Amino acid sequence: MDSIRGTAFLQFGELLASHGASMRDFLVPHQVPLDVVGNYEKQFSYKSLVHIFEDSAQALQMPEFGLELATRQGSSLLGPLQHLARSAATVGDALVAVLRYMHVYSPAIHYSLERRPGQALLYFDNALPCGMETPQIVEKSILHGSLLVSELLGTVFKPKSVLFRHPPQATRAVYQRYFDCPVLFRQAHNALTLASEDLQQPCSQYDPVLHDILRFYLEAHCMGEDDLQAKVGQQIQILLPRQRCSLEQVAQMLGLHARTLQRRLANEGVEFEYLVEQTRCRQARSLLQNTALSVTQIAQELGYRRTASFCRAHARWYGCTPLEHRQSQLQDKEAAVGH
Repeated sequence: MDSIRGTAFLQFGELLASHGASMRDFLVPHQVPLDVVGNYEKQFSYKSLVHIFEDSAQALQMPEFGLELATRQGSSLLGPLQHLARSAATVGDALVAVLRYMHVYSPAIHYSLERRPGQALLYFDNALPCGMETPQIVEKSILHGSLLVSELLGTVFKPKSVLFRHPPQATRAVYQRYFDCPVLFRQAHNALTLASEDLQQPCSQYDPVLHDILRFYLEAHCMGEDDLQAKVGQQIQILLPRQRCSLEQVAQMLGLHARTLQRRLANEGVEFEYLVEQTRCRQARSLLQNTALSVTQIAQELGYRRTASFCRAHARWYGCTPLEHRQSQLQDKEAAVGH
């Protein structure tokens, strides 16, 4: 689950060198071998990548590090995913296809597309703990989304707006230079806002035959059903904070019909509601242990409209209140340190 391909480091060494820094100095502390850099066939820890980018930004005193690296890399899609996107009929079709197979590039990265009247939002999230500060990778990934649309159109794309959950890292002028649109901070989500008509624009390299071949290849080689529950769990985790997590929405994000997903889960002896409950239970424990989020904030992260509903569920899972659970975990940590 925590992996990404070596192409995530494309142009990384060049950017560091332009500021008088050595790539080795940033990779060795995280035990990332140099032969991984730029190699699509090799994978390494996504969490290490995030730490390396954050360390680089601080060491170079370059708050726009992620944005600059994304600009140098372009859309970042390589291999079959790049050709799948380029060969789609429209921008919307390309994005949906890429979202469906993004796990081929990295199972830790989560993009999702939401269509609204007059606009669409391309959300970004990852599998890291929500309390972990990751502004560089978030900004880099959102800009990659914008650059991908430009690549599909064959011309420069200008988003309607960009949303970030974190506070600004650089000046407004810096963000304007990279996105050329309003950039809002401390928002509920990380997202790129597009106009509805953007999704209808034709891709400049549309090739229906190639597109079908690539989809067949990816289905045959990358979409085994043995990890279906894990994939459903990923999508549930992404949708819960929006309080709009349903079987139908998860099925859409996986490119399946709701009845098909329900049938496949039933064949594995599990119900969708059980996976939602399991995900909430696991996330509650992680958030109480690893973050300073309040009980109300955790309830919202888990998709509860009322904090009291979360507290009742927590009592059912663990036999105590969330605050008692957090205190108990804190005491266990202190006891472990004392020994």
